[in-house]
Amino acid sequence: MAKDCIARSLDNIDLSSLRDPAGIFELVEVVGNGTYGQVYKGRHVKTGQLAAIKVMDVTEEEEDEIKLEISMLKMYSHHRNIATYYGAFVKNSPAGQDDQLWLVMEYCGAGSVTDLVKKTKGNCLKEDWIAYICREVLRGLSHLHTHHVIHRDIKGQNVLLTENAEVKLVDFGVSAQLDRTVGRRNTFIGTPYWMAPEVIACDENPESTYDYRSDLWSLGITALEMAEGAPPLCDMHPMRALFLIPRNPPPKLKSKKWSKKFLNFVDRCLVKNYLHRPCTETLLHHSFIKELNERQARLMLKDHMDRTRKKKGEREGSEYNEYNTSDNEEDEVNEDEGEPSSIVNLPGESTLRREFLRLQQENKSQSEAQRQSQHQLHDQERYKRQLLADRQRRIEHQQEQRRVLEDVWVTFFQTANLFKDVFFFFFLQADLTAQPQQPMRKLHRTLPKDQTQLLSLQHDHRPKQREPQKPAGVMPNCPASTKQAFVSLSFFLSFFRSHTHSAASDNVKSELYKRENHRKGSIVNVNPANIRPQSDTPEIRKYKKKFNAEVLCASLWGVNLLVGTESSLWLLDRSGQGKVYPLISRRRFQQMDVLEGLNVLITISGKKNKLRLYYLSWLRNKILRNDPEVEKKQGWTSIGDMEGCVHYKVVRYEKIKFLVIALKNAVEVYAWAPKPYHKFMAFKSFTSLPQKPLSVDLTVEEGQRLKVIYGSVNGFHAIDVDSGTTYDLYLPTHIQGSIRPHAIIILPSSSGMELLVCYEDEGIYIDTYGRITKETVLQWGEMPASVAYLQSNQVMGWGDKAIELRSADTGDLEGVFMHKKAQKLKFLCERNDKVFFASVQSGGSSQIYFMTLGQNSLFNW
Repeated sequence: MAKDCIARSLDNIDLSSLRDPAGIFELVEVVGNGTYGQVYKGRHVKTGQLAAIKVMDVTEEEEDEIKLEISMLKMYSHHRNIATYYGAFVKNSPAGQDDQLWLVMEYCGAGSVTDLVKKTKGNCLKEDWIAYICREVLRGLSHLHTHHVIHRDIKGQNVLLTENAEVKLVDFGVSAQLDRTVGRRNTFIGTPYWMAPEVIACDENPESTYDYRSDLWSLGITALEMAEGAPPLCDMHPMRALFLIPRNPPPKLKSKKWSKKFLNFVDRCLVKNYLHRPCTETLLHHSFIKELNERQARLMLKDHMDRTRKKKGEREGSEYNEYNTSDNEEDEVNEDEGEPSSIVNLPGESTLRREFLRLQQENKSQSEAQRQSQHQLHDQERYKRQLLADRQRRIEHQQEQRRVLEDVWVTFFQTANLFKDVFFFFFLQADLTAQPQQPMRKLHRTLPKDQTQLLSLQHDHRPKQREPQKPAGVMPNCPASTKQAFVSLSFFLSFFRSHTHSAASDNVKSELYKRENHRKGSIVNVNPANIRPQSDTPEIRKYKKKFNAEVLCASLWGVNLLVGTESSLWLLDRSGQGKVYPLISRRRFQQMDVLEGLNVLITISGKKNKLRLYYLSWLRNKILRNDPEVEKKQGWTSIGDMEGCVHYKVVRYEKIKFLVIALKNAVEVYAWAPKPYHKFMAFKSFTSLPQKPLSVDLTVEEGQRLKVIYGSVNGFHAIDVDSGTTYDLYLPTHIQGSIRPHAIIILPSSSGMELLVCYEDEGIYIDTYGRITKETVLQWGEMPASVAYLQSNQVMGWGDKAIELRSADTGDLEGVFMHKKAQKLKFLCERNDKVFFASVQSGGSSQIYFMTLGQNSLFNW
């Protein structure tokens, strides 16, 4: 019968027949967000009376939900503890846009209980005030439950206070009408931290049900919120909280200062089995509620609200509203401009929950992982001696190749000293005429193909490669590799002559550098120290700015570069003349990444190596100085209470952004939570690891299983996120002593199953169970100080004397950038065809370089 009444009520609501609010009500300012729209402070035009106006777009998909809310408000808002409904209006929009529905309700000028808790010293209300608010909420719920209505979203933000300290329930956007005979629901909706276990169970098991007593669980959590400043598990990601609420014991009050009546009231509300949970009327007769001195509690609460309102410098809104510059976090962001944002909008978060439920299934392959780990360790011992011999041969070959290359380099500079402190690029191509080298005994891996490749200088890329001409004279008794190198020397000399021709040949020379296919990318005008004609040849340029401290990290913000040093944060303006702006001083920046879609800069910074988020709007105002309101606000916040962060990685999986963090002896996994949270929140923690992590990454195996991969001084290891099982992936036991892990590269098109792990002067291909997937071993020509994976599916290593470019799939050497003087180089960041790195000079000063890899040269070498 109740369902028939609601159905008839919905049929009687015709949204198109509602009046236009123009001339009747006007909007003043935004005061919050409801389930299906924004809430404004409004004013009646004729009388000036204030009202709360919820503004919603009228779409076909949500029309039934909107009609349901209007029906609920009409039928059940005439109660002292429910915000009164005044009427509904429709504001017509231009053709092609959705009309706007205005729901006009009673205005509660003192704000929500959550706002009051945040403004109260210690983020804690007095026990009498909590009892008064709980009693008023119970009275409102009693009215709804008598009419077989479940609110389904009881929380501090939906309990409002008037200026006279009256308590009102709001937001019927998720309320449900119960069938009078069955009296239960089986739909999944609500706000995660306040959600009852039986409501969460409905999403996991469609046959599960719940009734109006789910509102009483939410009331118990709201009582904890008023007593402790926040609901339980609020530091966890909402989807992680949904996973833990049904599995954890009921939360309790932490402090011992509360009375036994209050403790017992909370315990009665938070009975996990809703069938054993008391009903609304029973709780209204609980001693915590019944023995309340209502008049005194209300007067004291009103006095507290009056004093709170008068305080100066009261912050309006919260950080996620202050600094969020995007109205819609789901907007697609061009990769050149920033990153797309993550996850889906609340409430309910059912889509995101389904994503996580796939990832949080029980670990059924635990024994398989352990068995594979043991098998892998056995294989490593078995091949240890072969690997040592294999490694030694590779090193000797690379050293010989490098010696030949350096001989050519010295000869070239003895012939012509063209430029000062510049890099030159060697291009590799197969030498079909060279005599084959002595074949090595094949162990269980083969060496990279670059053993049989010829070094030559690539100074002019054309569709058709010409065979190099042998010089007239070759030194006697030279090995074959040295003769090949002198073939390359002729190209050095021809390159030198092409740069020392008379001015009459300038036109011809410029034609050689014209591109057949123009490379996309932003125009860089930074007055680099070395201006060379444009070509598809990879080239390196240097910015004029010399930093007095060592550059440790950098990240692109639009076209500009944020630079972190041992002592400060800078912005390098790449769109103009290379001007540098100081942003933050006296703070060390170890690692950073700009997440433009989220409007934040994430860093490891400070003396204690904390993980901090800086708001880009605040950093922008540090330069422009055009928004005094932003300048007054705190420009950063910490992620958790973590200190001693070693390394982090931001990993995107579908619409979810994960943040995996390596600490001194632990790994933390966070996930981005959208509005209303708008921050990274804890997801999983792994403490007391057997090895101290130095680098970390996260992979999603075949779109289902999350695994943390981390490197230590002993090798590389994995953590199954669901089960918490830790096992070794690869331990290079053929290397004595500790190792230095450079990079963990999750190979594309491998469904997150295959890795290239780089350490010391080599890299190996394995899967996420530690099995070797390729016989090839990537061998660097010298010990790199820094290794990075590029979007072009290449791996770049920065050594003291050269920068090597190799294929990520095969490990083959594809290019070498030699530099004149040995120096320490460090990778900073890359985007599209530009790679940024820094050099550390004597005295600790640094300069920044950028390498432009032309698209033609990238794929047609």
